[in-house]
Amino acid sequence: MPFYTITAAAQDGRTFSRTVNARDESSAVEELRKDGHVIIDIFEERGGESPGFQMKNFQFLTAISRVSNKNLILFFRMLSSLIASDVTITEALVILHEQEENRKLKAIIGDIREHIEGGIPLSEAFERHPSVFSGLVINMIRAGELGGILDVVLERISEYLESKAALKSKMIMSMIYPAVVLVVSIGVIIFLVAFVIPRFAGLLGGRKLPANTQLLLDMAGFLTDNALPLVAGFAGSIVGLIVLMMTEPSRRIIDRYKIYIPVIGPVIRYGVIVQFSRTFASLLESGISLVDALKSTGATITNLAVKEIIERMTGNVLAGEPLSTVVGETGFFTPMVKALTKIGEHSGLLDNSMVTIAELHERILEEKINRMSAMIEPALIISLGGIVGYVAWGLIAGMLAMYTG
Repeated sequence: MPFYTITAAAQDGRTFSRTVNARDESSAVEELRKDGHVIIDIFEERGGESPGFQMKNFQFLTAISRVSNKNLILFFRMLSSLIASDVTITEALVILHEQEENRKLKAIIGDIREHIEGGIPLSEAFERHPSVFSGLVINMIRAGELGGILDVVLERISEYLESKAALKSKMIMSMIYPAVVLVVSIGVIIFLVAFVIPRFAGLLGGRKLPANTQLLLDMAGFLTDNALPLVAGFAGSIVGLIVLMMTEPSRRIIDRYKIYIPVIGPVIRYGVIVQFSRTFASLLESGISLVDALKSTGATITNLAVKEIIERMTGNVLAGEPLSTVVGETGFFTPMVKALTKIGEHSGLLDNSMVTIAELHERILEEKINRMSAMIEPALIISLGGIVGYVAWGLIAGMLAMYTG
């Protein structure tokens, strides 16, 4: 008979692991359940390794494994399809638990299944894992349970996660090429200062040189002589910036004003607007009330200044002001957001209006990303070419002066 290593919770809440030799998984589970224990996860031992070693190995892999956005999207889409096919939630979770390859998600699905079998709602079972399932996802599941549209809501969750991942990928991709050019530029400058110019300095030293050549040698000498303090100062600046970003008051100030940075600022602003409108639309479509949807949406925004704006908006809506008026007073959202929000309020289709807002602003965001790339890339290339050209000009002028002098 196979060995099963079972993780369970005792009646006093203490969690423990036990290895059981049983005919099948059901028999192993029943052996612990009859003592009043709640099963969290079960793992069948395989091969010739000792159960203790395999359990430690399993716990280690579970601890270090990560649940990616792709894992979650596939999980919610499959769970939605199974429930829409009239499969019970418990049976659906059993199927997903058996086929899941990610160790951490597999353990979480097993935990959710056990707690549902214990009689708690699906949303509460998901709420036990806040590091994987956000408050927004949990609120959408809760609304789906109350409205009897759980399969629809689970599908919307997967669509929301897909659109969020696509937006994040788009923002990252827009910065990759400029970042690569910038790194190459810094590398070329370091190479010229550390290896190329010092070789010519020995050759040209002691002669009267043209002003551009002398300036080049003086700058290279200064950078070489003060390399350690300059590197330490640069590293200190980076560390200081990271500390500032980790401190809430300073981060709030940075978040408030970074949207005004030329070229980059509009991309940041429209990215936040797209994220806000998509999240807000998903919550409203799931049947969540306006105020609760605003609160949950605010919790997903990473920009502290915008989060503060949404909190004020929520308070004003609670005081009886129309959402369109509140949106217009923030100064952050575009006039288009205010106009479409007002249309949605009058028509009673605010969720559709928010979807339209997200789609329109995403198109504008793509244009601004393309414009930013079109401006930053040539500027970096011209800067790099200018530096290399100046170095070449200075060195050639020095060599010519040496021969003509």
